[in-house]
Amino acid sequence: MSWQFHKRQSLLKVASALLPGTLTALAVLVLFELGVLQPLEQVAYKTLFRTRGSIPWDERIVVVAIDEPSLRQLGQFPWSRQRYATLINVLSESEASVVAFDILLSESSPDDEVLADAMVQYGRVVLAQAWDYTNVPLHPTPALREVAIAQGQIYKSEDTDGITRTLPPDVKGVLTLGLVTAQVYSLVREAVPPVDVNQPLYINWTGPVSQIPQYSFVDVIEGKIPAAAFQDKIVMVGITATGFDPLQTPFDANPAATSVFLHATVLNNLLQQNFLQVLPDGWFLFILLLVGPGLAMLLPYLSTRQQLGVLTGLCLAWLCLSALLFNLGYWVPMASPIALLTLTGGAVALSERLKENELLQREIARLWQAHHQHLVLRTDETTDPLIQAHGKRLLQPSVPLRRVAQLAALAEQFGRSHSTQAAIARNLSIGLVAADRDGLIWFCNPVAADWLQVRVGSRLCKALVPGWLSAEQWQARLEALYQGQDVATNELQWGDRWFALILEPLIYHPEQVPLAGSPDGLLLMLEDITSRKQIEENLNRQVQEMHEMAVLKDDFISTVSHELRAPLTNMKMAIHMLRSARSAEQHDRYLKVLQDECARETSLINDLLDLQRLEAGAKAMRLEPIDLQAWLPHLMESFHERADARQLTLILKLPIHLPALQSDESGLERLLVELINNACKYTPPHEMVTVEVTDTPTHLCFSVTNSGIEIPAEELSRIFDRFYRVPSGDRWKQGGTGLGLALVKKIAEYLGGTIQVTSQTGETTFTVHLPLILPEADPCIPS
Repeated sequence: MSWQFHKRQSLLKVASALLPGTLTALAVLVLFELGVLQPLEQVAYKTLFRTRGSIPWDERIVVVAIDEPSLRQLGQFPWSRQRYATLINVLSESEASVVAFDILLSESSPDDEVLADAMVQYGRVVLAQAWDYTNVPLHPTPALREVAIAQGQIYKSEDTDGITRTLPPDVKGVLTLGLVTAQVYSLVREAVPPVDVNQPLYINWTGPVSQIPQYSFVDVIEGKIPAAAFQDKIVMVGITATGFDPLQTPFDANPAATSVFLHATVLNNLLQQNFLQVLPDGWFLFILLLVGPGLAMLLPYLSTRQQLGVLTGLCLAWLCLSALLFNLGYWVPMASPIALLTLTGGAVALSERLKENELLQREIARLWQAHHQHLVLRTDETTDPLIQAHGKRLLQPSVPLRRVAQLAALAEQFGRSHSTQAAIARNLSIGLVAADRDGLIWFCNPVAADWLQVRVGSRLCKALVPGWLSAEQWQARLEALYQGQDVATNELQWGDRWFALILEPLIYHPEQVPLAGSPDGLLLMLEDITSRKQIEENLNRQVQEMHEMAVLKDDFISTVSHELRAPLTNMKMAIHMLRSARSAEQHDRYLKVLQDECARETSLINDLLDLQRLEAGAKAMRLEPIDLQAWLPHLMESFHERADARQLTLILKLPIHLPALQSDESGLERLLVELINNACKYTPPHEMVTVEVTDTPTHLCFSVTNSGIEIPAEELSRIFDRFYRVPSGDRWKQGGTGLGLALVKKIAEYLGGTIQVTSQTGETTFTVHLPLILPEADPCIPS
C-alpha cells in the first residue's frame, strides 16, 4: 500500500506541474483558432518580409504597365481594343513567349475583331476572367475567348489588414492567371513543375513592386523599348495607375500596388519554385502541447531571475529561428509561440505564488502556535492596529488579516533575537559557524569568516577538508554527531597557531521531539588556543630544562665532589708521606705534590667563583692596550712543552701589522688559555693545534683550531652550557667539570664579543670576535 500511495503522490505532483502549461497551450490554441492572435501574426508577417529584404526577380517575367503617363497620353481608361492589338503586334515582333492580360475584356467592342486578329496571329495570349458580387462569371467576349490560348481567374483574397498572403490556385474549376500563364509557357518553352491545386498558394513577395522589371504601355507601343527586353519573356499586362484595383503587399502599403503584381509574383514563385511553405496544423498543435507542459515542468526548478532569463531567451530564440526559417522559405507562426511562452511563464508564476501563499499560511500558523507565547511587546510601541497588546503579553489577532500581523510580530521578535545573537557573536573571540545537515553555512561570525575563509552560502566541508581535517576524520565526526554521540574536541595546528575545534548538534524545532541521532544541523566552534599551547609548551620546556639542569647538577656535584675529593685525598697522602720521609729528596717530592694538589683545588674553586661573578655581572673590566705581537707568543710558550709531550704541533699565525687592541688583558688571557688548553687536551697525537688572529675594520678574530677530532652537529648547540660535556668526547678519561667552555662564553661576552664553534671534516674551530675598542661607558658586561 505504501508504494501505491507514493506512486499516487508522484502522479499528482507531475499532473500539478503539467497543469499550467497544458492550460496555456489549450488557451493559445483556442485564441489562434478564433483569430484573436491574427493581428499579431499579421504584424509579424510584414516584419519578417521587411527584415528579410528583397530577393531576386525571375528575369523571364516583365510587366507592361498601364500607368499614369500612359493614361495622360492615350486618354482615360478603358481604352479601345485597338491599343491592345497594337501592343500584341509589338510583342509578337519582339518574340515574347507568352502575353497575359490582367484586364477584364467582358464587354463587347467594335474593335474586338481587330484584337482577335492580333491574338490569332500571335497565338499565345492568356486572358483574365472573374465573377461579380452575385457570383455571375465575367468571361471575355466570345470573339476573344475563342482565340485566347487559355483563360485564368484573377480572384484575390485579402486578410483583415488588406494584404494578400494566400491565393487559391483553383476557383470553381478555373486556375489562377499566374498558373495558367505558366502552363502556356511550359508548352512553348521549358516545362514548369506543377503545384498541388488542392492546397492554397502562400505568396512569397520578392520586394517592393518598383524593383520588378516593368515598362510603360505607351513606351512599348511607340517602340521606345527595345525588342530584346521582351524576347523569350513572359509579359504580364495590367493597370498600375493609382486608384485602380489597389493591392497592399508587405513592402507596398502607401502607395499600394495593383493586382497585376500579385499574379506576376505568383508566376515568379512558380518559376522559381519558392512559394512559402507552412507547417501542417497537426505539427503546430503538437508543438504547442509539447512546449507548454514541458516549460511548466522546467520553470519551477529555476529562480525568478533564471525564469525571466529562460523565457526571454526562448522568445528571442524563436524570433531568430522564425526569421531564419523565413529566409529559407518556411513561414511559421511567430506570435502564437511567444504568447504561449509568456502565458506559460505567467501561469507558472501564478501557480507558484498560490503554492507559496498556502505554504506561508501553514508556516505562519505553525510558528505562531509554537512561539506566540514568548512574544513580548511594549504597549507604547504597538502601532499595528492588527496587533493588540494587553499589558506586556501579546494577544493573538482576531481580524481577517491576522496572519500578516502574526508574521510581523514574529519577524520583530526574531529580528531582536537575531540582532542580539549577532552582536554577541561578532564580539566573541571564538569562531562560530552554523550549517545544515548538508553542510551549507547559514551563519558565521567575522572571526570564523577570517580563519576559515568562508561566508554564508559556502560549504563547510570545502573549508575544513583537507586543510583542517582529512575527509575520513570529517566524515567520522559527522556520523558520531548525527548518531547522538559526543564528539571530542580536536586541537589542530594551522600554520604557527593552534585551534580547538568543537562540534555541537543544532535542533531547529525544539517544540517537536527530534528523532534520536537526527539533529537538523551543526554548530562549529573554533577557538584560538595558541597562547595556552605556548604556555603549556613553555611549562613543559621549563620542566624539561629543570630536569636536565637537575641531572647536570647531579653530574656536576658528582664530578666536583670527585675533583675536590681527589686533591684532598692526594694532599692527605702527601702529608702522611711527608711525615715519614727519610731523605731530603722524598721530602721535596712530597711537598711538591702537596703544592700541585693545592693549586688544582684552588683552580677549580676559582673557576666556579669566576663563572658566578661573570653571570652576576660583578666583575669590573680593566681596559688597557695589548700588543699582540709580544703578548700572544709569550702566552703560547707555556703550551709548547705540553704539546711536545703529547706529540702535537702547535702553530701560531700572527700577522705583522695588527691594529692595537684595548681590552681586559687578564680576561683575554683566561679565554685563550681555556681554548688552547681544551684543544691540547682533546687533540689526538700527531695532529695540529692552530691559533690564528685576523682583523676587520672594527674587530679582531681569534681562532683556535684542532685537527683530528670532530664534535657531532647535534651537540654544538649545547657545547657552551654549564656542566655539559660531549658524550664519549673524552677518549683519554682526563676528567673535567664542564665549566671551561661555559666560562669562555661568559668571558667573551664580558669582553664585549661573541664566540662561535664549527666542526666538520675532522676539524673543530672556536672563533672569538672582539671589538678593537670597548666603549668606556660600559665598564662591565652584566649577565
